[in-house]
Amino acid sequence: MKRSTVFLLLASCMNARRALLAVLAVCVLVLDNAAYAIDRSITKTQTPDPVLVISNNAGVGLAFFNLATSDFPSGTLPYPKQLLGVDWKTTYYPQSISESVELCYYRPYSSEKNCVAINPNSSGTLSDFNGEAFNHGSRVTIGHTVLGGVPPYARPAGVDSVTFRYRD
Repeated sequence: MKRSTVFLLLASCMNARRALLAVLAVCVLVLDNAAYAIDRSITKTQTPDPVLVISNNAGVGLAFFNLATSDFPSGTLPYPKQLLGVDWKTTYYPQSISESVELCYYRPYSSEKNCVAINPNSSGTLSDFNGEAFNHGSRVTIGHTVLGGVPPYARPAGVDSVTFRYRD
């Protein structure tokens, strides 16, 4: 075998070895990042507002659940997060004639909302918002639309709570 052919074979083997090492390095990086994905949750609780009872007009009692940077573990803010679900539990207004409840999700620092009707004095899990952006600045509101009650205010029987389940 000629000397030039041997050099070409060696060079070809070296290029294949480098390509294999590059593929291996990429696989290690991808698998390494996947190994650090952690499922986490943030739970918030709030008493909805009392509702002013005016004749036969409906009023709304709101509970706000805002996510701040302090709600997330230190060092995780710059990493993308995946919303896995929103668990909720609602109270009710016992003196009201009728009540409807709506849970609204807002993407981080956005005023655009995505709302779902839920029931008063119950609990559940929503996956409706899983494709939405999620991070600090995200928020949920639970609005109780109340009709009638004992003047001057209809008051909630308890608290509303929301648990954001996510992966980072």
